[in-house]
Amino acid sequence: MARQFATKLEAFHAEYSPLKRDEIAADTRHLLLQHMPKGAKLRLVDVLELFELMR
Repeated sequence: MARQFATKLEAFHAEYSPLKRDEIAADTRHLLLQHMPKGAKLRLVDVLELFELMR
């Protein structure tokens, strides 16, 4: 899972299209939610902020 996240992070930062960046973030959100406790909330905005912080 960590490798998948790292791959998506690299793809996010390499992409210039805002639409494709949002798509990568949405896929990552889905990946992260699979590994979080049931009922946990994770917004797309949270993933986008996480990606920016990990730049």
